[in-house]
Amino acid sequence: MGKKPFWRSKTFWVNLIAVIGIMTQTQFGFVISPEEQAALLGVINLILRAVTKEPIGLS
Repeated sequence: MGKKPFWRSKTFWVNLIAVIGIMTQTQFGFVISPEEQAALLGVINLILRAVTKEPIGLS
């Protein structure tokens, strides 16, 4: 089974969006505590890991 490019990974995009959201949350007045952020992102990553079917590569 071949590897798909990293940019086609749902996990990559979810984490990129999370980083952008964490960095900009104070600008929009919607602040989530660091503990809640870590817990939510952890659960989402576990779900994505459970549905992952193919490995990713750097190509």
